Parts: sequence; C-alpha cells; structure tokens
Amino acid sequence: MTTEVQLSLRAYAKILSHVVQYPYTAVNGVLLTVANDDDDDVEGNKDEDRRVDIVDAVPLFHYNISLTPMLTVALTQIEEYASNRSLKIAGYYHANEYCNDSEVGFVAARIADKIVENCDEGCMLIVNNELLNHL
Repeated sequence: MTTEVQLSLRAYAKILSHVVQYPYTAVNGVLLTVANDDDDDVEGNKDEDRRVDIVDAVPLFHYNISLTPMLTVALTQIEEYASNRSLKIAGYYHANEYCNDSEVGFVAARIADKIVENCDEGCMLIVNNELLNHL
C-alpha cells in the first residue's frame, strides 16, 4: 500500500510564506485534510493505494519548536478549528534552520509520530530549504 500526498495551492502558499518569513530559524506547522465519514473503514482497505489531499496548513512555531505545553494547546485548538470546518489533522510540516539541512530531527520526528498515532493517513513534509534559493 502506498499513500500519495497532494498539497492544495492554499496549503503550499502558507507553508512557503511561513518559511520565507522566518528564514533564520526552524519553522513547523500542521497539515489539514477533509474529514470523511468513511475514515472508520480504513482498516478494511489496507492493501489499496490511498491519496491524502492536504487542503490547508496551520503554521505553528518558529524559533522554539519544541515547546511541549504550547504544542499541546495549539494542537487542541487546531483540532477544534478543523472539526468546526469538517477538516482534520492529517500531518505535520517542518523546515530546518539551516539551508543545507533537510534531515528529520528528533523533535520533528516525535511530533509527526504523535500526529500519525491519531491519523492512519498521517504524513510529514520536510521543506527542502536549498530549493528556496530558486524562487
């Protein structure tokens, strides 16, 4: 089974805006998708290829991305925001501080793991900072 992830223009623009606004520090955020009624039936379709459409992104932090209490509060607020708009958290995005660093750090991996625990189709997006020079 493979999962294809597609970003909407809105999500893409928000992620890039967040990264470009804070080029001197790491940034992160949450990815949202449309909440479907058939999400409970995912267990029966494990062998099928799936596609996750990311329709929006919510920027979280820049500079101190590992503030656990603030992250917990932010995720709770985002869940409430999303549920009121028939959306759900589907993933996490992260851009590292340095231009030549595209590695998944410990903190980013832990946050993504927690999101994936609550979403079968969860994904993590790492921004390749080196490609931003071409914009």
